[in-house]
Amino acid sequence: MVLNEFLAEKLETLRKEKKMGVYTLCNRAAISYETYRSIRKNRNKDIYLRTLLILLRTLEVTPQEFFSDPAFTSEELDIDFK
Repeated sequence: MVLNEFLAEKLETLRKEKKMGVYTLCNRAAISYETYRSIRKNRNKDIYLRTLLILLRTLEVTPQEFFSDPAFTSEELDIDFK
């Protein structure tokens, strides 16, 4: 799996676990719906760290919790350098 796809899926899973709608998340995080949509649809080549941290804070998840997923150390996680 490509890193951006994994990040998008993980964010969506967290959002659903928190029972938070997309528009609610965007409003609370003060990011545009289009920004979040481009992350979800994997249209962004890169996700800004600042945006990721804002989303995590809004979802009440620490970076440590988020990045503790073993998938981040998997050899199968591909970083697309293209």
